[in-house]
Amino acid sequence: MKLKNRLSLAVTVVSAATLLTSFLTVYVLVRRDETRDLDLALAAQAHALAQIADAKNPGRPAVLDGVAEVPESLRPTQRYIAVYDERGALLSATMNFASEVPSFESLGASTALPTEGVPVDLDVNGKALRGVTVPVGNGGAALLYAASRRTVDDDASFLHRTLGVLFLSATVATALFSRWLGGRLAGDVHAIARVAREVERGNLEARVGGGAHGSAETRALAADLDHMIEHLGALVAAQRLFVSHAAHELRSPLSTLRGELQLALRRPRDAAGYQRTIEEALVDVEALSRLSEDLLALARVQAPHSQGSDVMAVGDIVADALRLARGPAEARRVSLEQAPETTSTNGPLLVRGDRGEIIRALRNLVDNAVAHGPAESPVLTTITRRDASVEIAVIDRGPGVAKEDEPHIFEPFYRGTRDRGDDRPGAGLGLAIARGIARSLGGDVWLDVAHQSGARFVLSLPAITDADA
Repeated sequence: MKLKNRLSLAVTVVSAATLLTSFLTVYVLVRRDETRDLDLALAAQAHALAQIADAKNPGRPAVLDGVAEVPESLRPTQRYIAVYDERGALLSATMNFASEVPSFESLGASTALPTEGVPVDLDVNGKALRGVTVPVGNGGAALLYAASRRTVDDDASFLHRTLGVLFLSATVATALFSRWLGGRLAGDVHAIARVAREVERGNLEARVGGGAHGSAETRALAADLDHMIEHLGALVAAQRLFVSHAAHELRSPLSTLRGELQLALRRPRDAAGYQRTIEEALVDVEALSRLSEDLLALARVQAPHSQGSDVMAVGDIVADALRLARGPAEARRVSLEQAPETTSTNGPLLVRGDRGEIIRALRNLVDNAVAHGPAESPVLTTITRRDASVEIAVIDRGPGVAKEDEPHIFEPFYRGTRDRGDDRPGAGLGLAIARGIARSLGGDVWLDVAHQSGARFVLSLPAITDADA
């Protein structure tokens, strides 16, 4: 069954059941209260008449025709009276009973009547009556006092018709409204499902937009779906760009390597010549190996994975990273300096994670500073505790990052304007890998744009205390 029909049926059935229960309760209570008021009025009049009749003729009371006072009746109501002796035999009755005086047994009363009387419904000469049987005197006689219950029946009939019309109207209105509401909700579901099918077919430009307007929840769901599709499109675009850049970066050394090997095969040479060819090819192979390792590292940090739980001192990590970066630094006669830790706590600063990954992230920043700073200039590394984080800053004295490059330097394969102009080696993956590692540990890497006279990159990691360790 469709959502629209199922929702309409469910709401209509529940509403109809609730209305029917409520209306039946109201009908029963109103009829009961009016009947009780009529019984009280009849009982009062019956007791008064019983006292008068017993006083006039003790032991054999007589009755007279007259009118009764019925609640809510605007005109005199004929009263019906019958008197029975202690054995239930009829003693006297009003003329309006004619030949249809009810027997004492039909009244549902016993010879020992309660003081308040016993109410009973009667049908005399085609008229619906309401009566009450009360005791007369102390001799065991009984008096039946009855009057038309037309006021009660008329009110009940009016209430029955009114509630019936209200029930039908409310049920129809509820069915129409629930069907309309179900149609709006189902329309939202269809719109969202249609966009989902479009995305499944590869159309990442599909959006729900204003197609969902049935409820706040479906509008929020549509907005979330649009946001997810937009994010998915960005991821797919980034993946395609990544593959394109990776293929481009791999093609250059592969083409060079292939050309060198083809040339070596076409032109015979001596052992020294072949050795030079092999050495040149080995340089390209090493470049390919480094690029492959960087690609694997970037893919690893971008994919969800569990991090190590090693606890280590930040100073030791910085020392290891500087030691590994000493080779490229000595080649450019760059000195690597480490400033003392700046902390308000006793003992070394501690972080948690994979030691090798953190060292790789920090070394990428140091290698970047060595490569972009001027030769024979120092690269300074500082360690600072800031709130709940440890900040490791790498500072060089180079020209800094160009303004137009600042928004893009952490994108994979992005190379700054100066790098492209100088034709420096590298695929532009170092900063992307460093940021990926930091974020996987709950930290981050950023460029301090306020720093002057060089570039200052900051690696931030969550700090832990001795108690946490």
